[in-house]
Amino acid sequence: MLQKTNEVALVEAIKKIPLLNGISPSRIRVLITLCEGRTLQPGEVLCTAGGISDALYILLVGELGVFTPDDLQVASLKPVNALGVGALTGQPRLAALKALKPTRVLVLRKTQLDRFFNADPPSRSRIYRNFIHILAEKVNADNVRLRDLQAEQEQYHSRQAVLQRQLKVHQQRLHFTLEFVSRRGYMEYAEARAQVDAQESAARVLAVTADPQVRQQLREALPGFAVVEAEQGEEALAAVKQDLPDVVFTTLSLPGMDGKGLLEQLHALQPQLPVVALAGEGEDTEGFDGVAAWPLDAGALRDTVDGLLEREGLG
Repeated sequence: MLQKTNEVALVEAIKKIPLLNGISPSRIRVLITLCEGRTLQPGEVLCTAGGISDALYILLVGELGVFTPDDLQVASLKPVNALGVGALTGQPRLAALKALKPTRVLVLRKTQLDRFFNADPPSRSRIYRNFIHILAEKVNADNVRLRDLQAEQEQYHSRQAVLQRQLKVHQQRLHFTLEFVSRRGYMEYAEARAQVDAQESAARVLAVTADPQVRQQLREALPGFAVVEAEQGEEALAAVKQDLPDVVFTTLSLPGMDGKGLLEQLHALQPQLPVVALAGEGEDTEGFDGVAAWPLDAGALRDTVDGLLEREGLG
């Protein structure tokens, strides 16, 4: 049986679990007396996937991870929470529960739960109504998310069509320019095309800083890269939307939006885009994909870019 530490506080905490909404404190105390207490250490498994759920769990302290049968964590659960509703439905467990930190749970075996239900039909009806309400809310939330995803998909297709039209226009302009260069005798069409292709294949680096000397240092340190410049955060965001770079370098101090704010905006726009902080000692660079410290070192800059491009499969 569960050893009591603070019964009143425990009852008040468990009352807040949606599955037990509306169950009286006296009936919750009865449920508690039917439970077994269990303590788990990090990595210890509470239950495995598959098989019929034979217990309802109440998470009191700690944190549990939800893992697929191939041991992929898909969610984490914190107190106070009721888990293992398969004990109500008779459905097999779809996932395993594993402690992520020292954890304390109450274990209510299905046999004890059935005993409670048989002795108290009104509480049984209430718990099942709560369960149906929880499922309905989840379905509604999933439907909202589905509509959002559909809207995002429509926006993506619309944006894709715009980009395709822009690409066609750029290709036509490029062809016209190369023809013009060739007719004027500046160089052969094939040679001009080769130079353009070489420039297009170069990795694009976006340098964001209000200091023109820093932008010049980046250009000089990264020969062979297409370095695009922006003096402030909003300008950088516009540049990314127009033509996605491969790597972004930014100082933390910028006019208007600072480097941290720019980082958040860039990751919201393009989560996989590497962003490197141009920072001095003691500056907060948490969250950035890399740091280029002052004074800038050309070799270190090139190594940083090469490493990030290789990580993204572009090197």
